[in-house]
Amino acid sequence: MFEFLSLPFMQRALVGGELVAVIAGIVSPILLFRKMSFMSVGISHGAFAGIALGILLGISPMWTAIVFAMALGLFIGFVSKTGKLSEDATIGTFFAFSMALGIFLIDISKGYHPDIMGYLFGDLLAISLSDVYFSMIILFITLTWYFFRGRAVVYSTFDEDFSRIVGIPVDIDYYIFMAVASLVTVVAVRFVGVILASSIMIAPAAASKMLSKQFSNVILLSILFGMAAVLGGIAFSFYTNIPSGPSVVFFVTAIFMVALGIKWSKNFARS
Repeated sequence: MFEFLSLPFMQRALVGGELVAVIAGIVSPILLFRKMSFMSVGISHGAFAGIALGILLGISPMWTAIVFAMALGLFIGFVSKTGKLSEDATIGTFFAFSMALGIFLIDISKGYHPDIMGYLFGDLLAISLSDVYFSMIILFITLTWYFFRGRAVVYSTFDEDFSRIVGIPVDIDYYIFMAVASLVTVVAVRFVGVILASSIMIAPAAASKMLSKQFSNVILLSILFGMAAVLGGIAFSFYTNIPSGPSVVFFVTAIFMVALGIKWSKNFARS
């Protein structure tokens, strides 16, 4: 049944994809509970502008994507805090600009860039060993952040005023979280592409939230759902010869719909 995993490139795809599922599963529930789901859309489009800048300058697109996306994430946070706007309102203003900037930079860069489709829609089966190592580094950073500051961010998510009273540095934690969320989104972009990154960032957490009220369970279910979607998507992509990015998103959406059906059935049983 899993003979496709004997292939080295499939093993890299599985390991890298599962790492992304774990990373996204840790961060995305916080985005969801803070009503910042649109954040992943804005940052992924910002990452595209960074990728285009890297192509134009002839340097590694992922490094410029990281810098550009994190800068955009921090700027969104700054504008939201100082302008008293919701993050989604700020993101809605800048994400289209970021995409337009990326298209402009690609247009003025010399030569033909066939790999741009991979950045837009992702290709898990084409990732390198260095991509897997990169994901491991981001996982370490994410776990370190969650271990030291994650609980405080969760507290401020549900009661910011009380968090300030007890001495939690809410504003500092907020900006650190925006940077971490931006970094995680860039990793998702590398594996499933700019267009599809928001799905793997949000759908598993949304499905988990419908099935559990306890925050720790939401994180655990989000990780498990993401990992299941990656495994199913890679297998489906291999046997049907369709792109891996959309295949993973199909499974993520299917999990969401199943969770929605369970939620509806429970509501119906109570009524």
